[in-house]
Amino acid sequence: MEGHTPRPGANARHPQPATVRIAAWSARHRWLVLGLWFALTFGLFAVNAALGGQRGLSAADSRASIGESAAGMNVFDRAGSTGSSERFDLVVARPGVSLDTATGRQAVASIATQLAAAKATVAGEEVSVFAAVSDPFALAAADPASAALVVSPDRSTVLIDAVATGTRDEIRAKAESLRPLLADLRAQHPDLRILSLNTSLLEGDLIEYAGRTSGGLLLFTLPLTFLILLVAFRAAVAALIPLVLGVSAIVGGMGIVGVYSHIVGPVSPFAAEFVILIGLAVAIDYSLFVVTRFRTERASGRDRLGAIELASATAGRAVFFSGLAVAISMAGLFLLDDPLVRSFAVGSIAAVLVSVAGTLSFLPATLAILDRRVDRGAVPFLSRDRREGRGFWAWIVRACTRRAVLVGAGTACLLLAAAMPLTGLRLGYAGNDLSVMPAELEVVQAARLMGEAWPKGSNLTLDVIVTNATAAETRAAIERLETAVLAVPGVGGPARTSISGDGSVNQLVFTLAGSPNDASNQEIVRLVRARVVPAAFAAVEGTSVYVSGDAAYSLDYASFYFNKTLLVIGFVLGLSFLLLLVAFRSIVIPIKAILLNLLSAGSAFGVLVLVFQQGPAVIDASNPVMIFAILFGLSMDYHVFILSRVQEARDRGLSSTDAVVEGIAVTSGTVTSAAAIMVCVFAGFCAIGLTNIQQFGLGLALAVLVDATVVRSLLLPASMKLLGDWNWWLPPFLRWIPRIEIEGDAEGMRLAA
Repeated sequence: MEGHTPRPGANARHPQPATVRIAAWSARHRWLVLGLWFALTFGLFAVNAALGGQRGLSAADSRASIGESAAGMNVFDRAGSTGSSERFDLVVARPGVSLDTATGRQAVASIATQLAAAKATVAGEEVSVFAAVSDPFALAAADPASAALVVSPDRSTVLIDAVATGTRDEIRAKAESLRPLLADLRAQHPDLRILSLNTSLLEGDLIEYAGRTSGGLLLFTLPLTFLILLVAFRAAVAALIPLVLGVSAIVGGMGIVGVYSHIVGPVSPFAAEFVILIGLAVAIDYSLFVVTRFRTERASGRDRLGAIELASATAGRAVFFSGLAVAISMAGLFLLDDPLVRSFAVGSIAAVLVSVAGTLSFLPATLAILDRRVDRGAVPFLSRDRREGRGFWAWIVRACTRRAVLVGAGTACLLLAAAMPLTGLRLGYAGNDLSVMPAELEVVQAARLMGEAWPKGSNLTLDVIVTNATAAETRAAIERLETAVLAVPGVGGPARTSISGDGSVNQLVFTLAGSPNDASNQEIVRLVRARVVPAAFAAVEGTSVYVSGDAAYSLDYASFYFNKTLLVIGFVLGLSFLLLLVAFRSIVIPIKAILLNLLSAGSAFGVLVLVFQQGPAVIDASNPVMIFAILFGLSMDYHVFILSRVQEARDRGLSSTDAVVEGIAVTSGTVTSAAAIMVCVFAGFCAIGLTNIQQFGLGLALAVLVDATVVRSLLLPASMKLLGDWNWWLPPFLRWIPRIEIEGDAEGMRLAA
């Protein structure tokens, strides 16, 4: 089956595809298109700014739909209250010296008094920040059983507990108004460590941290990306074009996400990082494909418009299908009923769509303006003629096809071995684990100080929410429950009780030591849910009991993502299979693409487990599914780009083996450069001090590196050589599928020129 006859009509003149018509129009109206492009992308960003900037997702919003723990907190918040309440803890410490002295107690009382008197302007009205503030020494004297909760065993650290009420936005405004007061308190008491511990303040700090890291990420990645492009193009002007498209795609993507946050719903403060991550990588990848093809055709003697049209008929159409594959993969994340992940999906899809639109319009207009000036700024030691299909990777591809069985089997075994650590994968939630957040955040410092002062636990809680709390039988069951929970090893007390606004719901708060992702704490949650609660409420009817708290949420979060991941993977694989089936009219190519991508993802996840899952550490449960969705979409870029060139060579009459060698060898340089840029962009996320984002960045960087080198340059050519013409086999019952040419009719366009 090595022989191949060109497809009938392969060289006939067909109507120009839409990508060519768009490119030709953009080239003829180049200055207009250029102006419209910048007006659109920067205009979207300006609209977002006019609306007040991106509307951030609160911790309460992000937890709203996940598990029993979130359901319990929702029940408590809704019980007879027009708003919500939020706890604010102020940690006051004099390390190594007791605060339980006359001067120490006076200082703590003064701080508590000033907190109680704090005012904030909300909706134009001055209101009290807190509904209640407790002086820890006064509370300990009045209720000795609670003393251990607010005064540390060595008396060097105390906890001033306060409660703010109102809507989520009102509580956030009240919390932010405290920052000047906290600075003033530290100035009044320079001998004390005064640190705040509050969810709203943490969210504000994370938003500020996200803004700083976004700028730092661009400062790190843009120069490095330019150097890689300079090596790839060997000319400064050509290297700048993808950067301009990448930056404008980021600006436009951020504008879309910002507008979405106001019209549809708030998004994560780190959604901007995803726009940068995907926008820069995808836009530059697409530019590489199109600009490389334009320069190749221009060097072969085609005129400016002809080179633009052919580049758009080939690489441009490949970009369109690649972008569609990426968007489909990202859309799988909408199957997760989690507003946090939805916001990441929105940011990613926005970046991809803007990048595709720019590739089809902005790039042809820019190339029409520059024409041969795209080769200006040549680097002397890089500017020698290096024809496509030659060099290191071309030699590797030819060697792989000569030793296909050995290379294919050896590479597959290597990737499977790298994936083996996945058998020990432990999932959790990094978003509520302060131990894995940047040490520079005040809330993290406060939590660590509390961990030192209360080694048996104080900040981490196990919350039990009970409805119908006014009924006599429920009150009796609550007493039994409290006794039974305190008897569980690892649970501290006494329990604090909070009552909802209408008095119908009680919240019992117990303390735990360690982090929310500790296996021992999650085992406590399972025990309380499975045994303690049913035993205490066995004879009680009409009452609902929810076990909540950070450890419970981490357990629910991991379970939620574990159960949903297979659904997302099935969706992504199914739609990607259909897309490749229609694009290449082969049932073998999509099956093989799925298997190769699973090997890439599995090996990357295996290494991720080895790097991050040390001791009690866990992999954030959202990362595997998000990495898979993004990786599968991005790897389709390479797969579609490479196979479209293989198919183009085959349609010219080359044998299956020769077409594979030429197609992969010709594209290997571009794919290697594109992958190097992606690896650098993704690896930059490891510099962000949030473990879940570091895991995400490293996982994608490893997966892309493996996919573009080991898989595309070794396993793909070996497997295609072994399958021969079977690569293009389509069962008779599927031959009704319409022919959609990804690369257009490149040879026909050449002959017609």
